[in-house]
Amino acid sequence: MTNRKRKIAFIVEQCPFKGLYPFERAIILSKLLNEESVFMFVKTNDSTVLKSFEDSGITPVLFEKYEQLVKTIRNLELDLIVQDGKDSLVEQMELLRPFCKTIVHFDDFGNGNVLADCNILALFEELGSGELLPPNTLAGSYAFAVNDKLQTVAVERNSMVENDPPHIVIAFEDGDEHNLTYRTLRHLTQLQIPLKISVAIDDEYKHPVSDLQMMLLSRRNTKIFKHTDALYEALATADIIVCNNNYTPYKVAAIGIPCITLAQQEREIAHAFARELNGFIHLGLGRKIKQSAIQNAVMELLLHEHRRDRAIRKQQSLEILTNNEILQALLLDFAYGRHLAQL
Repeated sequence: MTNRKRKIAFIVEQCPFKGLYPFERAIILSKLLNEESVFMFVKTNDSTVLKSFEDSGITPVLFEKYEQLVKTIRNLELDLIVQDGKDSLVEQMELLRPFCKTIVHFDDFGNGNVLADCNILALFEELGSGELLPPNTLAGSYAFAVNDKLQTVAVERNSMVENDPPHIVIAFEDGDEHNLTYRTLRHLTQLQIPLKISVAIDDEYKHPVSDLQMMLLSRRNTKIFKHTDALYEALATADIIVCNNNYTPYKVAAIGIPCITLAQQEREIAHAFARELNGFIHLGLGRKIKQSAIQNAVMELLLHEHRRDRAIRKQQSLEILTNNEILQALLLDFAYGRHLAQL
């Protein structure tokens, strides 16, 4: 009996604040657990997400309501449910709980997270004095699962030299609601120094690309990358990254690149990973940032080699590229009930 495969189900819903990364994390983790019996349930109409599952050789089961989902899983006798994406509700958890021994959530800030056996946070927040994490919560940079593209870029950059002129990449993933891409580009084009600027735009960018193109008409050494893998293409040769404060800083830290972060909305301000401690310059809420603040941050990195080197060392010391091994072991511990022996 102890040698039987464990039954593990992933339940992933789209969340406007977290972008599409939770689906990517589910794909990565399901592949790491492929020696077990893995089921994938997703709630999304996004064609990019569905294509990513198709490209990965995974056929997800689509659902609309939790009542429908429960009818599907009630007879599976699951050992582990892994939920990601949208913040959970108590009512949803109460529907699922009778049909699974162990439930693990990723980055869940809903009221249902208290009913999970474990809530694993990559988007953790700073704790106040004397404040402790809830007893069912684990938080750390290891909660970010790394895809093969990042591994490839990391290898490619091993022989990189600094660019002349410096290459700055602007990459606001996860929707860019307030068009910080345009705002940042406008500020950087006002710097009166030689620069190469690349703008990485993914499928979630909802603003007119023509506005960016108009701004770049009279500038040399500027380029717009607009496709699913735009960020990865730009990461390979970037000297400095300017990005949002969600999951993107983890992608940067996996490579080791000096980085400036701007929060896309109030919720992102609280995310505490991208701070000086880990090699980042965080400027706060992007839509309120002054031109001088972002220009000064860029110039600080450009003018001070030791500042850039320190940022890279701090990021690389986190060893983000080894996260998958940690997450695989952690989820298998939950699936096999090994965590219960430690209680």
